[in-house]
Amino acid sequence: MNNTAEHFMRMAIAEARKGMREGNHPYGSVIVKVGTVLARAHSTGALSHDVAAHADMSAARKLSKKAKTRDVKDCTVYATGEPCPMCSAGLAAMNISELFIAANYRHLPPQMNRGRKRPGKITYKEIFKEYGLKVKVKEGVLKDEVLKMYDEYVRKRPGE
Repeated sequence: MNNTAEHFMRMAIAEARKGMREGNHPYGSVIVKVGTVLARAHSTGALSHDVAAHADMSAARKLSKKAKTRDVKDCTVYATGEPCPMCSAGLAAMNISELFIAANYRHLPPQMNRGRKRPGKITYKEIFKEYGLKVKVKEGVLKDEVLKMYDEYVRKRPGE
């Protein structure tokens, strides 16, 4: 893992912590192209009651509005958590090239999973394949830091 990946993942973690301080779920996302941050976001759905306000989807929305296009080929996404099927489809529609994930779905504390499993067995891998994308993926970037953040979140919100 290189320092650049850690640098941008720390930005995604900072976004997740910002969302957590606001009372949202601890997920953050940063979209980068050639070393430049194009968009960053955190989950806001818990407070806004918007089921689509996930970190990756929100970052993708910001970027597509800013770029006035959905096609932002050659972008890299740094996500604190594995993108859900909705976010994966949004990222695939944008033609991302790389995805760095801190913690995948299996790493979630049980309190954040609430006893449910991911809808079906669909993962970002299947969605990217369906879109015909060959996205370079690296999992585990700063995973321990993200898992520590998840534990903090669970301790602060025991009813979650």
